[in-house]
Amino acid sequence: MKRLDSLDILYTVGSLIAFLGCVWQLIDVSRIYFAYDTNVNVMFVREIKVEIPGVTICANLGMIANETYLQEHYRSRLESMPEYPDKKYRAYKKLLRNLTLNEQLNKATISHKELLQECRIMTPIAFENSTENKDGFIPCNHVAAIHEFLTYSKKCFSIGLQLNNEPNDRYVIDHDATIRDNGFPLFEIRLLNKYLEAPVIFINSRTTPFLSFIGGQTNGFHVNNTKFVTHTFSYVKTITELLEPPFKTKCRKYEEIGYKSLMHCMNHCKANYFIRKFNGWHGDVPADNSYNLDIYYAPEVHKQNKSLDKIMSEECSEFCSKRQDCHSEFYTVQPIAEFERGHGRPEWQNLYRINIYLPSGLNTHYKHSPRLEWIEFICYYASVISLWFGFSIIAFSRALVCLIHQNSLAAKKNAENNNNELKAENIKEGQTNCGYNQSPRTSISISS
Repeated sequence: MKRLDSLDILYTVGSLIAFLGCVWQLIDVSRIYFAYDTNVNVMFVREIKVEIPGVTICANLGMIANETYLQEHYRSRLESMPEYPDKKYRAYKKLLRNLTLNEQLNKATISHKELLQECRIMTPIAFENSTENKDGFIPCNHVAAIHEFLTYSKKCFSIGLQLNNEPNDRYVIDHDATIRDNGFPLFEIRLLNKYLEAPVIFINSRTTPFLSFIGGQTNGFHVNNTKFVTHTFSYVKTITELLEPPFKTKCRKYEEIGYKSLMHCMNHCKANYFIRKFNGWHGDVPADNSYNLDIYYAPEVHKQNKSLDKIMSEECSEFCSKRQDCHSEFYTVQPIAEFERGHGRPEWQNLYRINIYLPSGLNTHYKHSPRLEWIEFICYYASVISLWFGFSIIAFSRALVCLIHQNSLAAKKNAENNNNELKAENIKEGQTNCGYNQSPRTSISISS
């Protein structure tokens, strides 16, 4: 048995140290990758092409009642109310709450066609060649249908929503906010003032239906339309992008289960919970014609019960989950100017005017990315192995070529040996046949 010399021992010890060091570093790299942490990139940017947000205007329910309809169908009930006619709007609200949601939304309150005297949006890319494009504006309902929502105390009108996978170029305006003048209105909305009393203005994501305060839309701006004839607003947008599991942000794309966002799912679930438990609609959840509205409101006391809300929210979170949206947008409304009544054109005095200007401030974009990308993980592994053992693509290629070359030489040598052996056997067989397999000669002698 061959004895190990000192070089063999050193080589063995060095190889063991290299192996342990390599394993240690690979474990560290793996721990970083499989922790699925994220880095947050924060960007402050202006929009190169302005994207239209959704705008929602909520009016008090009594003020927006369809007086003609109510007096025609419920005159006797109105006349029996102590509030009527001196406080008729309070009577209207009281009456409306005793009607089905379907009747409230579609018959007993006015529609957007009666409320909106005019509504225009700066022309998006898709409509630049349209005949309706006048002075760089286009009617709001050409971009998207105006959606109407109903809550216990308000009726809301949403403009510019993108809920049915409409093409994006219908909602994108060719305006570079980084270099162009942003002193132009993005929306010009004119409403009949007689239907309004301290309306609430929301600017929200266009890809999500109106969710109200219960759905996390808390950026409503209350306006005084009695004192002011015009309000001018701008806005800034905050965008957050998270990563799906296995990353720690564990976001969810709720479109995959038929909803636009987590709170859209929660609102839908809470509405169904109230229908199932109380045979009525949750008063804070906005209702539209996508639901079966042949139903009344549940007693108001239930929606004010915090313990019930906790139980209901826990049950709904089991269905919807508590995972945040992978993409979310939040808008901060900023008032720019206001003009009191009595100033401006006489024809304005019967209107309430809302101007929403192009965003001139910096949007904030939070984007989560993997702390270690897959390609980085592979590169780290390769570099660690190369560091400790000297492996590389070139060394591996050379070793592979040498191996193939040696195998081919060995195969060639084996073939030659086989041929030589075969020839030797043939020669040997030939010699055997010549020396040992000949018949013996016989001689015959004839004597006379």
